[in-house]
Amino acid sequence: MSSIVKSNNKFASTSSSPVKDTETYTDFQPPATDSSESEEESVSEGPDDSEDEDYDIPNKAQMLVENFFFKPEILAGMKENDQILHDTNTNTSNRLEALLEAAAHENVPVIRNATIALDEAAQALNRMRNESGPRDRRILRGFSLISRSLMAACADNDVNTVRRLLGDGNSTINEGTDDGESLLSLACSAGYYELAQVLLAMSAQVEDRGQKNDCTPLMEAASAGHVDIIKLLVQHNADVNAQSSTGNTPLMYACAGGHVEAVKELLNSKAAVEDHNENGHTPLMEAASAGHVEVARVLLQRGAGINTHSNEFKESALTLACYKGHLDMVRFLLEAGADQEHKTDEMHTALMEASMDGHVEVARLLLDSGAQVNMPTDSFESPLTLAACGGHVDLAMLLIERGANIEEVNDEGYTPLMEASREGHEEMVALLIAQNANINAQTEETQETALTLACCGGFLEVADYLLKHGADIELGASTPLMEAAQEGHIELVKFLLENGANGHAQTQTRDTALTYACENGHTDVA
Repeated sequence: MSSIVKSNNKFASTSSSPVKDTETYTDFQPPATDSSESEEESVSEGPDDSEDEDYDIPNKAQMLVENFFFKPEILAGMKENDQILHDTNTNTSNRLEALLEAAAHENVPVIRNATIALDEAAQALNRMRNESGPRDRRILRGFSLISRSLMAACADNDVNTVRRLLGDGNSTINEGTDDGESLLSLACSAGYYELAQVLLAMSAQVEDRGQKNDCTPLMEAASAGHVDIIKLLVQHNADVNAQSSTGNTPLMYACAGGHVEAVKELLNSKAAVEDHNENGHTPLMEAASAGHVEVARVLLQRGAGINTHSNEFKESALTLACYKGHLDMVRFLLEAGADQEHKTDEMHTALMEASMDGHVEVARLLLDSGAQVNMPTDSFESPLTLAACGGHVDLAMLLIERGANIEEVNDEGYTPLMEASREGHEEMVALLIAQNANINAQTEETQETALTLACCGGFLEVADYLLKHGADIELGASTPLMEAAQEGHIELVKFLLENGANGHAQTQTRDTALTYACENGHTDVA
């Protein structure tokens, strides 16, 4: 295959890019309660329960009632599952049944009477979590009743409940969410400033990365652009230059997200402007790749190197912006002095990067700024071969108008017409032939032609177009028919034979179309 196929792993991947996904925790969101209603009022509704006054609702039950942590509709659904009670004794089953039934109907007095068995019920629920089906595991996955209540309160930004839960000593402040995220990270990501204050005041670990995502709370706040929380975390000595497992810093997350004020705040807090992540990208390169011009402006004002490149792939801010097609960013970087003839590890200039994805206006801007239209010294291909390979007709036309050599070959010896034919781009083939491309040009080593390459790929329409415009049906070390037979393209084989292809032609090793078909198991072709 041609070297001009771009390797995607050069660019920020989902595993290493500082662009973060934010998940909203909605599985358990307690209904809003009237804060003016006292606890006495909330439990005094319904029949007189004076005969039970010699027993108090346990703390866990009180918490369950006040927060409605288990939604009635959820509990009702759980109750329908026969697996809930199968491993409990009869008394516990009856009590748990009553508790669930009462909760399903929001019957507080009955809940009061049923909570005498709450400890046993909690054990049963834990067993249910381990033994029941996927639907119920989604309800109870990974948390005790109390911890899950704390997580739900944090997700709901219920600061008062968080204070109470942490204050009673039954909850752990460094408990994680279902996705391994710390409660502080959850608050910082969501922008819950007061909640973050409370958690920090109650000794939440400011550098807690959670169990899975390896991002600090400051990274979460930076990714979401929450400037006030960034300031709060920095005041609590958060490390502004901490790196994730993929090497991303809080500044990189803010730059990738386009959060100008967050970027300024981090820079004011001594964030390093030239750190590299595992892709070799600096904060400026992340901003350029995402097209955030104002962020790039701030970074350059604070000393970012405009021509800094990654160590492995030699990418620069400009080549990344050109590859992504960010016209305004490209214009800004050029005006700021970016080197447009810098080459990546594939020896691609900025114009070549733009040509790969067909970014016409970016290419036009680069050409207007003096970019070299033909193959640069030491490069392996030209902007036109890259455009032809991608089927970018408008860009190819622009390059030809600006003087691109239509017969220039890449490191495989392919002309733009050969590349277009090999990829099956009929419209590009038509353009190049209309511009007088040599339809029967051959590679030096293998004598491949545009037609043999089209037949190898099974592109019947392209082969038909080439033949109608003068392509030689017998030209090549392996003829077009041999290429089609070897790959098992039976319709193309029929087409070539109908158009006069020699079925008995031989290679220098005396191979024929028939032997190629047989060797490769294409019995229908043979």
